[in-house]
Amino acid sequence: MEHEASFLSALLGLIFVLGIIFFISYLFKRFGSHLITGMTPANKKSEINLLDIRIVDPKNRLVLFRCRNKDYLVLTGETNCVVDSFAVPENQEAPHVEA
Repeated sequence: MEHEASFLSALLGLIFVLGIIFFISYLFKRFGSHLITGMTPANKKSEINLLDIRIVDPKNRLVLFRCRNKDYLVLTGETNCVVDSFAVPENQEAPHVEA
């Protein structure tokens, strides 16, 4: 009988500790994400927009992205070099990329 009581108290203690861990992780995801990123919730507008990705070969990709009204074409993979960068016209919007 005493053995069953200690097992039950250990099980209840484990459930309690796991509940606290899940509750704290929920609170952190809900209210504390700006602590990791360093951005306040009001400043969530991204400066970098991904425009397009093209696969060149199994190790390399061409990535087109926009940062501060300038487009960059970057070859990523083994070399990671900027292929080209050019200014964006004033009235051009960023297209949406479907991944």
